[in-house]
Amino acid sequence: MKKWIPWIGWTLLAVIVVAVIVNVVVAVRIPTTIMEVTINKKFNFPSNQWVFQPPITDNSTDVVRPAPDDIYSLLVYDVSQHPLRVTSETSEYWTISAFAMNTDNFFNLTSSQVKTNPVEVVFVSKGMTYQDPTGKAQVVTVPSDKGILMITMVLPNQAALPGILQIQKQTTAELVK
Repeated sequence: MKKWIPWIGWTLLAVIVVAVIVNVVVAVRIPTTIMEVTINKKFNFPSNQWVFQPPITDNSTDVVRPAPDDIYSLLVYDVSQHPLRVTSETSEYWTISAFAMNTDNFFNLTSSQVKTNPVEVVFVSKGMTYQDPTGKAQVVTVPSDKGILMITMVLPNQAALPGILQIQKQTTAELVK
């Protein structure tokens, strides 16, 4: 009977170690794979360039669970070489959100939180230092060199659509060299 006890103990330990390793690998790799597929296959947008989505319809699929009263602007960012300056006017209900390659939502800014209009946000890679010469921009260090930015503006009524679309078209993104 005593011969079985060490064998069972070592087997149980091996099973636990393998389970922990598999769990960690899955927890780390799956979110990154989801973002890679989203960026490279679903969106397939050029980096650091806004893609302005039209108003939501029944056929809209670029944004997960889109709200019919929201107007979306999407950008696949890449700050591996240079910081990225985003400038946008805000509407009454405006939000910019940033998502890292592990799908973490690491930055949100709403129209009620902004101090200037237009808003300026500079996204910077971890290894870079950046000093905003204007003093107007909010500088954000990103957790991953690539990811997704999304601006959402609520469309309170159809009469507001032309103004919202104008704000959307004036939104810019430029690499700071």
